[in-house]
Amino acid sequence: MATSTDYIGMWYRARARLGVDDRIEFMFINPASGDRRTVALRHRHYDGAAGIQVSARQLGMQSPQTASSRQRKAPGFWRRWQGSPESRQAATPQWRQQSISGKDHREPVVQWLSLEQTKALYQRAAEQKVSVNSLLLLALHRSISATLLETGQPGSWCFPVNMRNSLAGPQPEMNLSSAFYMTVAEDDKPERIDRSIRAHLKANVHWRYWHLARIGRWIGQRGVNWLCERLLNGPQHLGSFSSLGEWQMNFASAGMNDDTVFACCGPGSPTHPVANGVIVVNGCMSLALKLHPSLGAQQSEAERCLQHWVNGLGVAE
Repeated sequence: MATSTDYIGMWYRARARLGVDDRIEFMFINPASGDRRTVALRHRHYDGAAGIQVSARQLGMQSPQTASSRQRKAPGFWRRWQGSPESRQAATPQWRQQSISGKDHREPVVQWLSLEQTKALYQRAAEQKVSVNSLLLLALHRSISATLLETGQPGSWCFPVNMRNSLAGPQPEMNLSSAFYMTVAEDDKPERIDRSIRAHLKANVHWRYWHLARIGRWIGQRGVNWLCERLLNGPQHLGSFSSLGEWQMNFASAGMNDDTVFACCGPGSPTHPVANGVIVVNGCMSLALKLHPSLGAQQSEAERCLQHWVNGLGVAE
């Protein structure tokens, strides 16, 4: 039965009690001046897909339209509890020692591709017969290995999955996303990443996490608070790879230039310190990245990491 309670949001409320920010930032950037208007929303109320709609409306824009996507039929209940399709283990991240103690909030760093560069990236993926997300995730992992880790090592990435194509909630702007974890290594090929993504989706791992994440319906907010505190002392991951698909936005309807760049970035956490966001709006891709303060990294390190990520896509001028 559908319920208006946002059980996923419970986890972000629990994290906030422990001092972990749950702010998702949605940025509207003038490409000529670099000026940005930011709408910050709380993950306890919205996931990325919902936040895009809300942030656009807050600035007076016509409600943006997502590109059509393949509808996935919800699997039978017992098919949601298959074993993991991957046996490869991730290493505990060995982050480079940073010289500062970072506790302050920093804006995400953002770069964007032109229409031609975005098309070239999609062409690269088509030629290699892999998804664009495979190229993006592998390039991101390599950038982290080159700029933030002591040595290249297999690392664990959270891969969010939008559940709106499989189920509907009573409040369409509540958290309706799940995820799975996959291991990525520096020397992986795009084909391996693509196979791993497809295998996790086929095994319905995100459905298992969806049910587990909704445990708050039985244990309440206090129970989720207790579990969350222990998970923040648990396994360490590199971050969440947040790819939000393709959208159409009418920037002029909010008095903005037609060539406005839209970007978004999640909050990150001590166990998922590399926050990022990839989105294609009106045919142009933007990439945003933010390092959680627990890494103690300078903003210049985030900029260097982002530049390495963009360069690794092989389409930058």
